[in-house]
Order: sequence, then C-alpha cells, then structure tokens
Amino acid sequence: MNEKNVYEEQKKLVLARLKTINPESKIMLGTKNSVSIGELIAHVEQGDSFGKKIIQAQIQMLRVLTEYD
Repeated sequence: MNEKNVYEEQKKLVLARLKTINPESKIMLGTKNSVSIGELIAHVEQGDSFGKKIIQAQIQMLRVLTEYD
C-alpha cells in the first residue's frame, strides 16, 4: 500500500470516528479556543493542513490506546 492509500484509509477511519459524535459538540484547543466536531469533520474532509493534523493526532491516539505494556 502506498502513502496516498494509507493516508486515505486513515482519513476514512478518522471521519468514521468523528461522525459518531454529535457534530455540535465542541472540544477545547488550548486554553481559549474551541471547535465543533462538525468543523473538525469539515477540515478533515477538505484535507487542509488543520485536517491533516487532526488525522495525525487521531492516529497517534489510536496507537497509544492499542499499546500493551
């Protein structure tokens, strides 16, 4: 599987996870800014730089959650 295919599969996975949450729910970014789940989904779907960072963060979180000690 090439890098483009891996990215597309990761994108699908992240979108599937995000779409299980109420799109009006908000999460905090830092100490002052919040963003809705709907906005996160839009960024991931558009594939902009923020969307790519969301994908990276979600994939990293999944890796951490699946690690065994």
